[in-house]
Amino acid sequence: MQWEAVRASAQWAAYGDALGFITELTDAAGVRRRIGQDEVTTTVPWKRRIGGRYGRDMPLPAGAYSDDTQLRLATSRAIRGDGEFDAEAFAKIEVVAWQAYALGAGRGTKAAATGLMRVEAKWSQNIFATKAARYVDIGGNGAAMRIQPHVWSARDLANWDSITRDVVRNAVSTHGHPRGILGAVLHAVLLAHTLDTNEIPGPKQWRPAVDWLEQVPDVIAKDDELAYLWLPTWTDAAGIDFASAAVTVADECRTAFEAVDAAAPLTAEAYAALVERLGGFDGSTRGSGTVTTVLAAALAHAHASSPEVALLLAANTLGSDTDTIATMAGALLGAVTAAPPPGAVQDADTIDLEARRMWDISRGREAATFAYPDLLRWSPPKATLDLVGHTPTGPALAGLGALTPADKPTAGNQATYVWGALPFGQSVLVRARPDLRPLDENLLPGDVRPPRGRRAADVPREQQLLFEAPVQAAVSADQRPVLAGTAPGAVSERAHRQAPPSIEEIVQELASNGFNPEQVGRALLLQVRGGRYSVERAAAFAGLLARAYHSEQERPR
Repeated sequence: MQWEAVRASAQWAAYGDALGFITELTDAAGVRRRIGQDEVTTTVPWKRRIGGRYGRDMPLPAGAYSDDTQLRLATSRAIRGDGEFDAEAFAKIEVVAWQAYALGAGRGTKAAATGLMRVEAKWSQNIFATKAARYVDIGGNGAAMRIQPHVWSARDLANWDSITRDVVRNAVSTHGHPRGILGAVLHAVLLAHTLDTNEIPGPKQWRPAVDWLEQVPDVIAKDDELAYLWLPTWTDAAGIDFASAAVTVADECRTAFEAVDAAAPLTAEAYAALVERLGGFDGSTRGSGTVTTVLAAALAHAHASSPEVALLLAANTLGSDTDTIATMAGALLGAVTAAPPPGAVQDADTIDLEARRMWDISRGREAATFAYPDLLRWSPPKATLDLVGHTPTGPALAGLGALTPADKPTAGNQATYVWGALPFGQSVLVRARPDLRPLDENLLPGDVRPPRGRRAADVPREQQLLFEAPVQAAVSADQRPVLAGTAPGAVSERAHRQAPPSIEEIVQELASNGFNPEQVGRALLLQVRGGRYSVERAAAFAGLLARAYHSEQERPR
């Protein structure tokens, strides 16, 4: 895998998102209102209604991207410098903070984000059920569209086990239907093949990728948190067996790929007919994680030598999930495309920086790690409008840091909107109160909090008008404090570390020793002191230990 392939994959994915965002969920008249012409030919400035029916029409710059790229960047930040995916930080901080700046967000992901604001919710335990949505019914493409960084940062593109583990950990924090989870896995392994072989996968590669979906339950079984925390809770809520569900979804994907005539040209008419056959125009299946993955794969294969044609075709097929099909096809096509996208992409430099960090991780170099707030002290505001608040140094977005306004605020009926920039260069259109409330210092990244010695009297407690603090100069890339890590280029020792025993192996050892109380206590303390995921591991350990102990007691003597 070459750096240029990762970079182009990231840029073309964002470009496809930006093209399809213009035409998302509208008709021909809506396209004309948005851009003044009948179809999209490149990225241009346009306007979109933000905040629902009673929101405001906000100007968006050329290349503005939607939640697809927003959550892709969030996923990237949550991959630590040593290559480990911080699932808890992604779920509890990134997804929660994203609600303040989400553009074009799907109902399922928004419902999941709301669930993650609960103190007791964890990435592996976000099982919610409301009048609007149930976790186990969320099977859209909100996970599949964001998981590319797990592939870009992979040390071994042929190791589908490792890639799948992180993709599933990412997906289940918001999506509980097997189509949403396995659609993300399918897209990931197709992208891994593309980067590994420098070839867009076709029918010969589609089949083994779909077959792999039936192996995902085995990957889950080998991961402590997934196997002992997520899976039992999911099984109780869904009332089905995940292994059986995986077979069903794999069969659906095989049938969907069989509907693709890979030998025939994929013209606009042929593509529209394929979208129709797969349910891509039906409101109940349009955003399915598996349907979108298959359509993106078919587009990429048919137009491997003409990526712009593929993305414009996706974006101009009105009534389909234009932005997500285009962004997923763009990720595949960019991986085999030497040229950059032909149109503007918002935050192209920031996207490049994260793509480079992913590539460094894939090469075994120690890379920077985002300095998230301490999750033990993380307690987000109850209202999403309060995710943007004021601090002694100016406005900030919970979890992500200082927010530098780039324009004047626009007042809405229930909120105020303003474009701003985060310390690492990402542009966000935030939705906040016009009178910002104080933001607790524990909600700020570790390296940008006020000094602990600051006197209470120095911290403003009154409300502050939105962004009344003076605009500060942008911080250059080499001065940004948000990312902290060892020197670039240092070789990681991750590959040389000996893997610790699994929880199941520890419990088996304790059982063989007759559940010696001293050994049990020592083993539990080891889980509690285990750093990240220590609470989850301790809970998983206790549950498995209890089952093993009762099983031993019930065994005939």
